[in-house]
Amino acid sequence: MDLTALSETYGDFYAPAFAIRAGADDLLRDALIGITQVEADLVLGAAARFSFTVVNAYSLEYRTFKSGRDEDLLDLLAFGTQIDICMGYGDARTMRPMISGQITEITTNFPEAGTPELTISGYDSAFPLTMGKSSRSWKNARDSDAAREIAGFHNVKSNIQTTDEQHPQIEQNQESDLEFLKKLADRNHFELFVDENRTLHFQKPDDKSDAVVTIAWGEGLLSFKPEANLAGQIVKVEVRGWDVNKKEAIVGTATAGEEDGLDGKGKSAGQRLKAFVRDPSKQPALKLRQPVFTQAEANKRARAALNERAKQFLTGDAETIGIPEIRPDRNVFLDNLGAMFSKKYYVQQATHKVDAGGYRTRFKVKDTQL
Repeated sequence: MDLTALSETYGDFYAPAFAIRAGADDLLRDALIGITQVEADLVLGAAARFSFTVVNAYSLEYRTFKSGRDEDLLDLLAFGTQIDICMGYGDARTMRPMISGQITEITTNFPEAGTPELTISGYDSAFPLTMGKSSRSWKNARDSDAAREIAGFHNVKSNIQTTDEQHPQIEQNQESDLEFLKKLADRNHFELFVDENRTLHFQKPDDKSDAVVTIAWGEGLLSFKPEANLAGQIVKVEVRGWDVNKKEAIVGTATAGEEDGLDGKGKSAGQRLKAFVRDPSKQPALKLRQPVFTQAEANKRARAALNERAKQFLTGDAETIGIPEIRPDRNVFLDNLGAMFSKKYYVQQATHKVDAGGYRTRFKVKDTQL
């Protein structure tokens, strides 16, 4: 969708609005609480975070924070309270959540002059998976089996894609459940995140789908800072495993030029790197030890690792007018940036903020096309 079509949907972006819901209550409109800013930081591979600032709620008479309905505000916004943060345009009561989570942090300041403000913060439904350290093991199981069991343990809705390999043993060793799931996701080249519907996703990245929006510099795209960097790029990947039956090593390889999506359309970062380091024995390589049991599996993992590293060649930080559609695990097309930088990008992190200055979205991207 281009920005013109989106503008028609959102009334030319003239009236940004937000809603913060605690159960059936809209904190602004039902509980009559003054809120000056709200922010949601959505990220892949970690718990997403929200925060909002409450003003003019401290009662000098009762020496406590009160809502407009004369309720104790710290009871209404107690630790663990489920919160929906909504941002967008138009009728705030019908907006879909940007993030759904629970309150984990309350901060205030009693200044020399003026009245105290409250900052309420929290995390999405991935937060319980960050607490504590656990040790578990699974025999003759897939990584997706372990992910489903952990999601079930935490009573979290899940969208878990079945992984290919069945492992003799999977070990979780004194790690938080989120750290462990992130490790499993990384070795399958999956993404891990919780969406606005409180659903845990453990799946392949959606980096081949169409862009949710096209934004041009000077026409909605306020700034873009891309970086194309050969540092950290590689020419070859080796994945080593062990064949327990044959008692011999399994080595899967992938080399620059085999990346997905090339199709003769220019060179990958690894191919460019060959021009600087012509001696094959000195060309940078990535060597991984992974639980692979067949040659095909080793080659597949090597190629996936090569693709992932190649996509890190071109990254960037952008800021635009507030666009609710910009979220992690989605694609955007950035235009008016010249031949090298005008293209589709994959969103890794998005921060949405509404304050006195209006509604803006900052986001981090990486290249989807090699």
